[in-house]
Amino acid sequence: MNAKAAVFSALSVRPHKTRELIERLPYSDHTIYKALDRLAEEGLIDKKRNSKEIMARVSSDYDTQKMKEIYIKALTHGIDPEVLMRDSTQAVWEQLDSPRTLRELQKTTGLSYPWVRNIVGFLKDSNLVNYEKRKPLIAVLDQEHVVNRLLKQCNGEENKHETVYYEGTLPIVWWVRTPCEIERILHEKTDAGLTIRGTGFILKGEDPLLILESVDRELTLEEVFLHEIETPEGVEFLCITLFESGRMDYQRLLELARENDMVNIVGCYLDILNNLEGLVDTQVIDEFGRNVSNRRVTFLKEEKKYGKGGWEHEYEEKWNVDLFIDLGAIKHGTKCA
Repeated sequence: MNAKAAVFSALSVRPHKTRELIERLPYSDHTIYKALDRLAEEGLIDKKRNSKEIMARVSSDYDTQKMKEIYIKALTHGIDPEVLMRDSTQAVWEQLDSPRTLRELQKTTGLSYPWVRNIVGFLKDSNLVNYEKRKPLIAVLDQEHVVNRLLKQCNGEENKHETVYYEGTLPIVWWVRTPCEIERILHEKTDAGLTIRGTGFILKGEDPLLILESVDRELTLEEVFLHEIETPEGVEFLCITLFESGRMDYQRLLELARENDMVNIVGCYLDILNNLEGLVDTQVIDEFGRNVSNRRVTFLKEEKKYGKGGWEHEYEEKWNVDLFIDLGAIKHGTKCA
């Protein structure tokens, strides 16, 4: 481990004064100061003068905090974090989501064969990869290893998300994100007004208000729609904003509705929106109509306690649903979307 990694490792455990680092790490004063300067230049640490001493600590941004976690977990699993985080090691690591031979790794990374072999050996010794076969050698990541999971969070590319934005009494942005991405948002948008749906947690801050919806994995717009159509907020506003965006793939929506036995519900909803505001092409509604299931389903069970308004019969017969939605709320939603 080099001095820079050693200093960052020590600071990952806890903040240190410069004098403490010099006394406790097996490097010269000059080397420690140089390592601190490089870490500060890269934004990985913050240095603050405290009386006559300089206190150093790991920076609080999301990526650096994740790197801090990786260093701690690597050390506790007997893995040298400096070797692990080298560009060459990461280049090989990133290719091992699926089984790869050494020759394949050499080709995709541009590294020499002996260097690839050494890196894969290091990853194997660190229990980060498994060998599926030895002749020829085929390696693949151990997806359950805690260090691999942290690396995926830290190294994952920023996904291009669809954002639903609208202005009302209060400007709002609605994002559907994975827990890992929500963690990043909480670190990076420290001054934003935000709430995590379903938790009751809300922070006041800069506009617009950010509504975060937590899901297990990344969803497409069509999957978000199916996720939301089973909630009052979705039916009365959020699903409407998805249609207003003009980015919905109706054929894909139909395919997903078939797979999830939701054709009746989705078709009924589209029909209602079309009759209210003409938001949906009638050909789309007709296509859903040709795929109606014979199994009667309940549309918005949680609203059943409020009963029906008397206008539902036509839709219930056409779409084979037991319908419990607030037509007035949907009308209001179409005006605000």
